[in-house]
Amino acid sequence: MTSVITGCTKGFTLVEMIVTLIIIALIAAVSGPLFFNINTFRESGFYDETLSAIRYAQKYAVASGCTVRVQTTATGFTLYRPAAVGNCNTPGSYTTPLTDPSGNATTFTRTAPDGVALSVADFTFTASGTASVSPSIAITVGSRQLTVIGETGFVQAQ
Repeated sequence: MTSVITGCTKGFTLVEMIVTLIIIALIAAVSGPLFFNINTFRESGFYDETLSAIRYAQKYAVASGCTVRVQTTATGFTLYRPAAVGNCNTPGSYTTPLTDPSGNATTFTRTAPDGVALSVADFTFTASGTASVSPSIAITVGSRQLTVIGETGFVQAQ
């Protein structure tokens, strides 16, 4: 009996498979370290946390009707509320740290991870949601930046 193979066969040749594996290995060698640099993840996480905290400060000011102070230092940030609850809009009385809504800490204070620096800023959100910056303020977290617009209180991620 003789068999005749008709049509085309399907599959990869050995050469095609080796070339494909070499290309995948080169891409992994070049891009792999970018995915495994822990400082990049720490910076990104703290940037997101700072952005969320500033947005929370604005929402808290609107919901409570009291001015909320945001203070960033080179090593972290703290959110403050008025010392006296009944006298919540007295200028200069924003010295009591805001309670952390997550319940994991008593105050809304965060410290930046090692190698992540913040720019220094100190501003407030009023009960109407506006910020005490004119026209805006840029806050740098590591290599990323966020902007608070004074007239609207909008916190813009960049």
